[in-house]
Amino acid sequence: MPVLKKHRLARVSPWVLAAACGLLTLIIAVFAVNNYRRDKTLMTDILLEKGATLIRFVASSSRNSIYAGLRAGQPLDALWPENVQRVLEHASGHPGVKFLALVDDKGQIVANSNPQDRHRVVSAQTYAFSQKLEDNSLNSRTFNYRIVKKEKSSVFQVAAMLPPVGKRLFEQFAAQSANTVPHMGRNMMSGTGRRHGFLPSWKADLEELSKQRFVILVELDMMQFNQRLQRQKLEIIVLSIVLLLVGLGGWLSILTLEGLKGSQSRLRRVEAFRDMLISSLPVGLIATDNKGKIILYNRSSQEFTGITETQAMDSDTEVFRNIPEIAEAFDDTWSGTSPTYIKEAQVQNSNGTNYTLQLNRLSIVDREETPLGTLLLMQDLSQVKKLEEELRRSERLAALGKMAAGVAHELRNPLSSIKGLALVLQSRFQKNNQDRETANILVQEVERLNRSISELLDYARPQSLRKKTVDIIALLHKALSLIRIDAEAAGVYLTSSFQTNLPTVQADEDKLTQVFLNLLINAIQSMEKKGGRLDVRVGATDRKVEIVVADSGCGISKEDLSHVFDPYFTTKPEGTGLGMAMSAKIIEEHGGKIYLRSKVGMGTMVVVSIPI
Repeated sequence: MPVLKKHRLARVSPWVLAAACGLLTLIIAVFAVNNYRRDKTLMTDILLEKGATLIRFVASSSRNSIYAGLRAGQPLDALWPENVQRVLEHASGHPGVKFLALVDDKGQIVANSNPQDRHRVVSAQTYAFSQKLEDNSLNSRTFNYRIVKKEKSSVFQVAAMLPPVGKRLFEQFAAQSANTVPHMGRNMMSGTGRRHGFLPSWKADLEELSKQRFVILVELDMMQFNQRLQRQKLEIIVLSIVLLLVGLGGWLSILTLEGLKGSQSRLRRVEAFRDMLISSLPVGLIATDNKGKIILYNRSSQEFTGITETQAMDSDTEVFRNIPEIAEAFDDTWSGTSPTYIKEAQVQNSNGTNYTLQLNRLSIVDREETPLGTLLLMQDLSQVKKLEEELRRSERLAALGKMAAGVAHELRNPLSSIKGLALVLQSRFQKNNQDRETANILVQEVERLNRSISELLDYARPQSLRKKTVDIIALLHKALSLIRIDAEAAGVYLTSSFQTNLPTVQADEDKLTQVFLNLLINAIQSMEKKGGRLDVRVGATDRKVEIVVADSGCGISKEDLSHVFDPYFTTKPEGTGLGMAMSAKIIEEHGGKIYLRSKVGMGTMVVVSIPI
């Protein structure tokens, strides 16, 4: 039978695929999150660097302007924080800058990119944020940042310490102050200070100003930053949806694979059941394709043909060339469109067993009526034929019984009259008279006819069995003792083999004795001329007792074997032909069976089975 090819994916466990999909999802999710975090960190670093650059620019520009102003002899209070204000206003023109401010240690805005907000106090959150910068040295470059969410947008705040006077300004001031003549007057010193760049009186102002704490705040627009993050979020959402769809597809694939495996499992069970059913059918099935190659061959076909499945499946219909009846059924001259081939044939398989088969050949076609092959059905009619024969025999015997009863009734009265007249005639003649002997023969023949009629009536009428518990072994010992003298006279050697602990049966002891005596006498009579061996065996199987009587006599021909149990059939000149018929009738009335196996010159075996 063809076997379903298993799909490769069906061999993989669905949970392996699920684990692979889950691992892939986890890897992609980790990559997406890391990418989002990396972009966020990168954008934060860019904004922080931009803010730091602006703060450095403001610090450098304001200090340079202060330095230039001092060299020009301008007063320090006019330079700070006005120079810072101008620098902040100038720096606010850079793209993405929303706000710049210089805040003192009290939270008041000293300089602002928006002049109208100058001298305003920053919010408590901003002041707390600015106070986190604790380093107040002149060289401080510590930056702090945060993201502030506002009503319509978010801003990126960067804060850093902004010392008013740098280290460079102090060094230049100290160098020039040391070269100034101490005894010069104020006016002359003023002129000299302006000419050389610094006035000694500004030292105290610079030292006082350097002690103050100023923080510069930069607010940058986060629109591009937010847009980039929004794109990243959108990509993550899209990727999540794709992963969800992929996961859903994977789950559906798993369900499909599970369904496929379930379907394949059910299909395999159906195929196994189909193969077992086809193999167990009592009808022989042989199917071929359109090229004559055998593609189906069940166990019954093997029994009918004697050809094994291996031999048949490896060849075409030529394998049946030694069985003409089956080979004819696969004749190439038959067309698939011709009427169905039905034939009853006597078939002898390669093992020598004979069967009566009904051969039924069908064409295998597709939906377009294209022939695909041939199917031959072989139904064993042997048992049917046997039952038909037994039925005909039973009907014949029934008719014979009715006829026997009628004939016996019609013949007994005339026979009684004839016997009476014969006795009268016998009494009228002397003892040595020839006529007396003739009358005596007439009386004997009438009595013989009367006995035959009695036997016929005994066979025809139903038997009334007087059943009781019977020990078959004891019954057979009794029968063997009765025929032992006849066996020795005929040169027959008796053997017996009885199973121990044999169960008893319910039977009519006299009737069974009659049957066994009849079988033993027939066996001895078949060996009268040359002697032989008579074997009696008893055993119990399948809720029945089997008695086997086997002889080595002349045997029965195949033609006569089927008529052994027919009334008045005999092969012995002196026989009546009712012994075996009566024996079969008695055994059948006990619910048992009797059958013979015999070959000419090889002997005969009679098997009697009686239910326990």
